[in-house]
Amino acid sequence: MATHDDRVLITSTAGEPSYDAARRALTASAVVPDLCPAVVARAQDVDDVRAALALAEREGLAVACRSGGHSAAFSMLRDGCLALDLSGLDGSEVDVAAGTAVVGPGTTSLALARALHGTGWAFPVGHRAGVGLGGFLLAGGNGWNQGVWGSAVESVVAADVVLADGRTVRLSAAQDPEAFALLRGAGPGFPGIVTAFHLRLWPEPVVRRRIVSFPAARVDEVGAWADHLAAAIDPAVELTAFLAPPGSPMHPDLDGVALTVAATAFAPTASAGEELLAVVDASAPAGGRVAYAGAGDVPAMTEAETAPPGLGLAFQQAWTRTGYAEVLPLLVAPMAAAPSVWSSILVSSSSYRRAAAPAPEPAYLPLGTLTVAAYANWRPGERDDEAWAWPTAAVETLRPLWSGHYVGEVDLRRTPERLGACFRPGVLDRLAALRTRLDPTARFVAHPAG
Repeated sequence: MATHDDRVLITSTAGEPSYDAARRALTASAVVPDLCPAVVARAQDVDDVRAALALAEREGLAVACRSGGHSAAFSMLRDGCLALDLSGLDGSEVDVAAGTAVVGPGTTSLALARALHGTGWAFPVGHRAGVGLGGFLLAGGNGWNQGVWGSAVESVVAADVVLADGRTVRLSAAQDPEAFALLRGAGPGFPGIVTAFHLRLWPEPVVRRRIVSFPAARVDEVGAWADHLAAAIDPAVELTAFLAPPGSPMHPDLDGVALTVAATAFAPTASAGEELLAVVDASAPAGGRVAYAGAGDVPAMTEAETAPPGLGLAFQQAWTRTGYAEVLPLLVAPMAAAPSVWSSILVSSSSYRRAAAPAPEPAYLPLGTLTVAAYANWRPGERDDEAWAWPTAAVETLRPLWSGHYVGEVDLRRTPERLGACFRPGVLDRLAALRTRLDPTARFVAHPAG
């Protein structure tokens, strides 16, 4: 353990009784790859981060970080490294008068959504409760209401970063614009440890929703309807299609694969939200099961989980520039072969349907008009190998339609060759140059594919 100012950096070293639990706690998945850091360190503040870097330098260890969310890409699990768990840096400070917030990387989407609810402000947090904002924002941040709020990184105005030599810098568009641009989208390959994000907030909306389910036999009809909605609805309506496997507890009335379309409107008033959803009500195919039609709010939507705790988690993602009608039919057969009833495939157009052009400077920009992501959730010990492989196989069915990948949800451990397709041309070269400038001794690990 490392001592600083009467504080002790909590560490677990390979071979110690506490080590395996600390290693497994680096991810929300109950099934963890057989990768073993030399040391797991758990930071509670910036001094702990510096102490961990000093320990890594003394021991000659590379450093990998985990912010505290799903972490199902397992980028922090590297043999022989120091894995730094930042989940303890989970504070948030909201300046209601200014419409800004400062949050730690371990702050979860649900924690920030709850902290903002009722203040008059909101932020495009991740769609799942446990998503840690550190990894989410570094990857780009596909969050709520992207049609109006944009990708979450576009609302990051500065970040406090500890560099490999222990110095703390504040990165912004005015202070090192190149590093700031790459921080917002480079993912786990960014050469520094973000200890605080400074956020611009958005006026808190009233949320109205429609969620309608159909049997997969109607996939052609539903796909055409979803394409109609994507072209007709306002950018303030988030549109997502979900596929669920036979036996899904969310669809006990359906025997086979279920197909659900969710339209979520973010508006200044309830009546304005209902007006935004009028096209959904007017054009919906007859016979769909209305699972929900009413109000919501960002914390409640973020908190909703369809899978029980204690499951394995794996995912894979691809962008495409085709429409729902072409994509959805190709996913029915993979969904029927899912490893468990809690697995799912998500197809969303919300990330590109923008009310305004995306800010040009972040490293992250959507690389398609639909994002397709397959999520395997399963009980440990039940078809583990099959479950690990299923998301990649499911997304593989769309290979001719791919236009890129999202570094926040692509499984680079299993498919490292996809790293180059996660970014626009030139971004990885810029990141390599930044790593040489800010981390000349290569203290921080690169992407899993690097």
